[in-house]
Amino acid sequence: MYQPFHKLRVRFAEMEMRQGDVAQAAGMAKSTMTARMKGYLPWTSDEITRVAAVLNIPREQIGEFFFEPSPKSKKGA
Repeated sequence: MYQPFHKLRVRFAEMEMRQGDVAQAAGMAKSTMTARMKGYLPWTSDEITRVAAVLNIPREQIGEFFFEPSPKSKKGA
């Protein structure tokens, strides 16, 4: 099953942080973080900057974590 922001979720684990921990450290409500991680609402540039800082994501790698391609739908499924 597809989960958006897989690489970002892996980074949470690498940093030994849960989604709620990252939200708190980035000054976001947990519910806002959940909506972003599920793809219900788009990230703002300010949120991306704060989350990237919390997770020590270099500026040149931000696109890899926050702008992944959409999954391709399966034909005939």
